[in-house]
Amino acid sequence: MKGSHLALVFTALLATGANAESWCDAPLRPEIAALKQVTSGEDWFKVYEVADGVFAITEPRQAEGVKSFLIVGLRRAVLFDSGLGVGHIDSVVTKLTQLPVTVLNSHTHFDHVGGNAEFHDVRNLNVPYSVASARGEVDSALAEYARPTLAADHVCGAIPKGVTSREYRIPTWHISRYVKDGERFDLGGRTLEVVRTLGHTPDSISLLDRTRGLLFTGDTYYSDQIYLWAPGTDVDAYRKSIDRLIALRPQLRSLFPAHGVPTADPERLVELQAALREIANGSVDVDP
Repeated sequence: MKGSHLALVFTALLATGANAESWCDAPLRPEIAALKQVTSGEDWFKVYEVADGVFAITEPRQAEGVKSFLIVGLRRAVLFDSGLGVGHIDSVVTKLTQLPVTVLNSHTHFDHVGGNAEFHDVRNLNVPYSVASARGEVDSALAEYARPTLAADHVCGAIPKGVTSREYRIPTWHISRYVKDGERFDLGGRTLEVVRTLGHTPDSISLLDRTRGLLFTGDTYYSDQIYLWAPGTDVDAYRKSIDRLIALRPQLRSLFPAHGVPTADPERLVELQAALREIANGSVDVDP
């Protein structure tokens, strides 16, 4: 069960407002409405404090609904992903912390690296996929998928000030340093650990705050439909990565995914693991 065009769909939560006239009209999910909102200073973003020193920086007016996470310690901070690069995420980060910021990308798909160029310290895995992505070299299928990012039917309301064209460009950036599996980042009073979770892409990672039981999953897990179709996807590797995260489950208190609701119960990983097993043993149909 391996291949770039295999579509795996696992639904953990049904989208609230599915019968709305359009996705722009859907009411705010109760799980998001219950979160503490923080003023972002940028109309394109909404920011929620989802844990002590942890902020979900969301882009709700674009169809991807991507979420980046700012994790703040006493001496430094990590921005896990930088979004689409449409609004100025650096301005939002500066309002939330004056500490030095390191950007780590959960993976290098366009909707997670768009703001990388706004920061000096950006770190990725030392693998060909990341290096090519930083140069803007992506598969034609992914580039075609990204092309309508700012089209009128992909955006609610106006595009941000300063954005003069709806033609979305694949971002580029400079990798300042490489990271590796198991590497730890001491932020002062908080340590984050890199957990390599391949499958969604060849360069996917998660971040673990082991002391607090917090796991930032990127696109390895999120609370809506999970699609594994893009060039570079490896379903066998993905299954092993979920097994690896399941091994951490006893010490986990919360998941922080990059799409859908920005917080999730770690028990969702168990449901995902079961769904993957059903697909692997052929008990459910998977569209090619």
